Amino acid sequence: MHTAAGPSLRHLRVFQMVADLQSVRQAANAVHLSQPAVTQAITKLESQIGASLFDRRSSGTYLNPAGEIFAARTNMMFKQIEDALAAFGVSPGKGRTLGSIIERITRPQIRSLTAVANGRSFADAARRINISQASFHRAARELERNLGKPLFHNSVYGIVTTRGGTELARRLALAVREIEWGMEEIEASSGRRGGQLRVGAMPLAGSFLLAPAINELTVQFPHAQVRVRTGDGQSLTKALRFGEIDFVVGLTRPDADPAEIEQEPLAASPYVVVARRNHPLSRKAKITKADLEACDWIVPMPEATRRVTFDNLFASMRKPPKANIETYALSTIRLLLCGSDRLTLLTRFEFESERATGALTVLPFGPLEPAHFIGVTRRARWSPTALHLKFLELMRAQAAALVRGADLVRAA
Repeated sequence: MHTAAGPSLRHLRVFQMVADLQSVRQAANAVHLSQPAVTQAITKLESQIGASLFDRRSSGTYLNPAGEIFAARTNMMFKQIEDALAAFGVSPGKGRTLGSIIERITRPQIRSLTAVANGRSFADAARRINISQASFHRAARELERNLGKPLFHNSVYGIVTTRGGTELARRLALAVREIEWGMEEIEASSGRRGGQLRVGAMPLAGSFLLAPAINELTVQFPHAQVRVRTGDGQSLTKALRFGEIDFVVGLTRPDADPAEIEQEPLAASPYVVVARRNHPLSRKAKITKADLEACDWIVPMPEATRRVTFDNLFASMRKPPKANIETYALSTIRLLLCGSDRLTLLTRFEFESERATGALTVLPFGPLEPAHFIGVTRRARWSPTALHLKFLELMRAQAAALVRGADLVRAA
């Protein structure tokens, strides 16, 4: 079993040299270490990963199948670090090479930078990554000196990252996660069906797809660890960009940057006006805007993707209705609707997931624009593991089954 802290970047560079040169002696010369030091670094790395990475022969040192997997991820990590430093404006010079700059970067430095970039004070960030404030401050400032460019500045909120420092933190955090995924792929290659899946779920849209998919995933990958985090689209997209989660499940966002984010629509889900069963308007054959104006409404937060559909509806009314309750939680919305004559908008699929309770009903009004797609969002240019690919496959299958079921219900 590999350790939680993860291998050091220095040991990973030694591994990369041995893999490329197929020789401990030549690698030792390339990284300016003794042969025993290189051998010790490889031994420690293999211990951390929990697998042998090389076949040692008289003719040289060659990657075994596990080593091939790990080398691919290690190469991706260093390439991403190089690209991140170049984008930040770090350039070799005055006796410094890009390789020597990277060799001085440590995991504590990356964790420190990322913690501050995520809006935490130095003190709070130090507690979060479980090191002393002195060690945290030293790691952050050593990284700044190594790169030769400012990463932090003072603000009314305390010390924060510069704009460039925030982007560098994001890219470095993503780069080192390649090693975690490499470890998981090695475990999977040995027959252990595990790994970590981190999903961000919008509180309403997508939960009815996510739960069945996760249930089936943990049957096929019994050793997998699944973490589901809820939040609004903006906060989850930020977490996705920083590598804190692997996917976002929910309504796709029209403002997503395709250079960074890939969105896979799974099902179109138009909105419907929903009320409690036996609501006074439920007895009408046709609902007018005047009817809707007379009711109080439950709306999502302003930053929610679906909020634009509410705003468009209200803007088309002669007198916008009262909408003084904002919430994401479907369970809260259900209780609020059942205890009052309020209205709200749900996607068709969200309503179908509530149909069995018999507590809510759809009012005959619409269509409502814009409709949205429920889908899965991930980072662009990302190499998912077998666990991630299986999750995507199950989400697609669940969405297809849901669409077929909804079509049958409407036909009936």
